[in-house]
Amino acid sequence: MTNSKPKEEPVVGQVSPAAALFQNGDDNSLAEGFRDKVASLHSHFDRDKDGFLNHSELRGLQIVTSGNDMNQGLYVMVCKSIGCNPNQGLSVDALKLVYASDGADIEEDYLKVFPKKESKKNEEEKSNGGEDDDVLEVGEDGVDIST
Repeated sequence: MTNSKPKEEPVVGQVSPAAALFQNGDDNSLAEGFRDKVASLHSHFDRDKDGFLNHSELRGLQIVTSGNDMNQGLYVMVCKSIGCNPNQGLSVDALKLVYASDGADIEEDYLKVFPKKESKKNEEEKSNGGEDDDVLEVGEDGVDIST
């Protein structure tokens, strides 16, 4: 079966959104924030500082961020599914792949590991009167419930 849509040619100098997650650049983009947070989590849990998260280290990340334990069999499956050697572990780039997948939330996990960042945000909101006029709260039926 063929696809009738014409193939889009990449523009020279542009990078796909997924590829942007792995580029090292000096821009202040969303991708840079993603990379920095993944690198911070990786560094925090890489206790032996070998550049890889082994079973024990990745298990620690899993327990802190989700409350779920990770047995050796699951660890091996995760490693193999993203092309890592289970004897070596997950590199920073491999952890980026994990967090780029559906269902993963780098922001939530980062705040669980580094909660001081959120408390600073809360302090700023309090000094601002606790209100942010640009943010609307919307209920399940799509009605503004911010007031």
